[in-house]
Amino acid sequence: MKKIKLLSKNLINQIAAGEVIERPASIVKELVENSIDAGSTKIEVEISNECRDIRVSDNGSGIKEEDIELAFSKHATSKITHERDLWDINTLGFRGEALASIISIAKLTCTTRTANSEDGIKAFCEDSEIKISKTGCAVGTTMEIKDLFFNIPVRKKFLKNQQTEFSYILEILQSIAIANSKVSINLIYKGKNSLKTTGSGDIATVISEVYSKDLILELKEVFKEDLSDNLKINGFVSSPDFTRSSKKAIYLFINGRTVKCPILLKSVDLAYKYLIPSGKYPFVVLNLQIPAKEVDVNVHPTKKEVRYTNPNQIFNFVRYAIKSALEYSKPAQSFYPIEQEEEEYTKTPVKSAFHPTTTQFRAKTDFNKLKEQFSKSVDFYAPKEETTIKQGKFDVKVEQKEPKEFINIIGQYKNTYIIFESPNGLEIVDQHIAHERTIFEHLKNTQNIVSQLLLTSDVINLEPSQLAILQETQFLLEKYGFKIKTISEKEVILRQIPQILVNKEPEKVIYEILENIESIEDIENKILISASCRGAVMAGDKLSVWQMEEIIRNWRKSPNNKTCPHGRIISHTISLKEVASFFGRANTSSKKDLSFRT
Repeated sequence: MKKIKLLSKNLINQIAAGEVIERPASIVKELVENSIDAGSTKIEVEISNECRDIRVSDNGSGIKEEDIELAFSKHATSKITHERDLWDINTLGFRGEALASIISIAKLTCTTRTANSEDGIKAFCEDSEIKISKTGCAVGTTMEIKDLFFNIPVRKKFLKNQQTEFSYILEILQSIAIANSKVSINLIYKGKNSLKTTGSGDIATVISEVYSKDLILELKEVFKEDLSDNLKINGFVSSPDFTRSSKKAIYLFINGRTVKCPILLKSVDLAYKYLIPSGKYPFVVLNLQIPAKEVDVNVHPTKKEVRYTNPNQIFNFVRYAIKSALEYSKPAQSFYPIEQEEEEYTKTPVKSAFHPTTTQFRAKTDFNKLKEQFSKSVDFYAPKEETTIKQGKFDVKVEQKEPKEFINIIGQYKNTYIIFESPNGLEIVDQHIAHERTIFEHLKNTQNIVSQLLLTSDVINLEPSQLAILQETQFLLEKYGFKIKTISEKEVILRQIPQILVNKEPEKVIYEILENIESIEDIENKILISASCRGAVMAGDKLSVWQMEEIIRNWRKSPNNKTCPHGRIISHTISLKEVASFFGRANTSSKKDLSFRT
C-alpha cells in the first residue's frame, strides 16, 4: 500500500465539488438560493460561453468586509451555529460548501457591498486562492463565474451541448421562481430574456409568467390546513383532462425548498389514479409548510432529498388535499332554465334505487313510459333543500320540488356520441365513458347496492392465487353486490350480482378484477371500474332523446366528470367561434346574435 498523505486544500474542494456541482445548473441553483437567503427581491442571471460563464446579480444584504474571505472557506456559513440548528433550518442554504466548491473548479469574481459600507469589496478567486480589493458598487452581490471546469477537463468533457445545459438551468430557475413568488427573477441567455417574473407575491401570476395565462384556466386551487399539527399545503393542480407527457411540470416544495421527494410524488400519483391515462402526468405546484423540526433536509449535499419524522401523516395529508381539490370543485351549473311544463317534475328519492340499467335503456317503450321509469331514479349528486311551512301550531319541514335542468340534445352520432348544445359551443360526449363515470362515483359513495339473486351461473375457473385473493376480499365483493360460492379448489360460481350487471356477463367482471391485480388494496378500485364499465351503456347502443338527456344530466353532476375511471377524456367542445369562423361568419356570443344574416 502507498504511503498515506494529506490532500491539498484545492483537491479536497474539487472532490467535494463533485457532489455539490454536477453541472452549470447546480451553480445557478446555489448562487440564486444564496441571493434569496440574503433577502433579495430582484435577481438577474446571465448565461454565456456555452453555459460555462455565469453571472448572478442581486439586491440583497451583501457580504461584510470582514466575512468575505471566510465566505469562500469550506464549511463556513452564517446560517447555523449548533447541532440543534440542523433541526430548525429556515434557509435554503446552510452547509457552507457551495462557494468553496465553486472556486476550486472555476474562476470567480465576487463584487459586494452592504448598506452600512461606503465602499464595496471585490474578491477574485482561482484554484481556491482569494485576492481581495476595494471597489465601488451598489448594495447587493454580484457573482461572476468564468471557465467552469477549466482545471478539470474530464468534467468539462461530460457536459451536454449548450442548449441541453441551458434547459437544465431554465428548469431550476422556473422552480425557484414559482417557490419564491415575491422575488423577481430575470434570466438572460444570448442577449434575450428567457424568463422574467415580476415578484408579485402571487403564485398564480408567477405560473402565468413562467408558462402562459391560459394555463391558469386548467388549474384547481389546493389548500388544506391542520392546525393541531401545524401543517399547511397550498398551490395548484391541473384538471384530469389537462395532462403532460412527463413529470417535469410537477413542482414540489417543502417550506419553499425545491425537493425530489418520493413520498410527495406517490401522493400525487395516487390522487390522480383512475383519473388520467397511464403515461400521462398532471401539472402540479404544491408547497408543504411543516415545522422545521419535523423534516430533515440534511440528507444529501444537493438538499433535494428530505426525511420526515412522520412520513405516513405527510403522505395522507398531501394526498387528501389534492383529492379534495379535484373532487369538490364547483360542479357545472344548469345550462338553461326550464321552458316546457312537461320537463317539470319532482326528484323522488328511492332508498336503494340505482341509475337505470342497460336493460332498461334497451327496452322498447314509448316516451311517457320511459319518462316514468327515469323519474323514479335517484339524482345522486343534486343537493336536497328543505323549506318550513306553518300548519296550525306546528312548523313542518317539506322537501322542495326542484325541476330538472333542460338539456338541449341535438342528436346521437354513430350510436356512440351524444351531441348537445352548451354555453361554450357544441359539446360531444362519449356515452359509454360518461355513463361509466356516473356509475363509478355512485358505487364508490353508495351505502346500499341493489343486487339480484342468480338462479343459475356459469362456473368460473381460477388459479389458486386468484381464488385466495377472492376469498380474502370477499367482504369487499359483498359490499358491491357480489356473492360468490366456492365449489372446488379451482372453481367458483356467482350467487348474487349488482343489478347493473344483469345480462352483462358478470363472470367477465371477476376475471377483469383479478387480471393484473397489483395489490389487495387495489382490488376495491378494480371492482368499481369493472362493474361500472360493464354496467354502462355501450358504444353502438341506440338511445332515445330522453335517455341521452338523463345520461348527460347525471354525468354533469358527478364528481371527477372530466375523465372516465380509465383516464380517458369524456367530452370535447367545438366553440361557436370555431363554427362561425369555418363558415366565414363573425363570432357571436349572445342568444340574440344566433340569428345569422347573410
